[in-house]
Amino acid sequence: MITCEIAQGEQYAEFMQLMHDETREYLRSTMELMRLTQEQFDKLFRSVGQVYAIYEDQQLAGFYWIEQRETVLHLHALILKPQTQSRGIGTQVLNMLTSKYRNTVNSIELGVHDSNERAIRLYERQGFKTVKQLHDLSFRIMQKQIS
Repeated sequence: MITCEIAQGEQYAEFMQLMHDETREYLRSTMELMRLTQEQFDKLFRSVGQVYAIYEDQQLAGFYWIEQRETVLHLHALILKPQTQSRGIGTQVLNMLTSKYRNTVNSIELGVHDSNERAIRLYERQGFKTVKQLHDLSFRIMQKQIS
């Protein structure tokens, strides 16, 4: 069973470190293509949307970062600690978001790097479909209708 709480102070640094550790292969090149400095990216994730800490049995398992954009809930990131992956936590988070936002948005949208095949399979199992391919970034936008 998971619980989620709004991330607090020092958890932002932990989230950023986990994001860098888990996405180092493509995060830096994506930021360069978007012309974002590390400082700008750090400011962006602290000022846009909301970051939540994910707990499994009261132990920190990872984070997710969301932003509601009118009728779309954008999932900027779903990052789990390596030792908590492959335990159904990502599925539980996606199910919880679908249930929570079903009456306030039409869809959930996210971006995922093409090299992250494991995440792509998870999202496809959850009903997400690729709606746009960004070949220059090796990145795809996926969406799931929920209302």
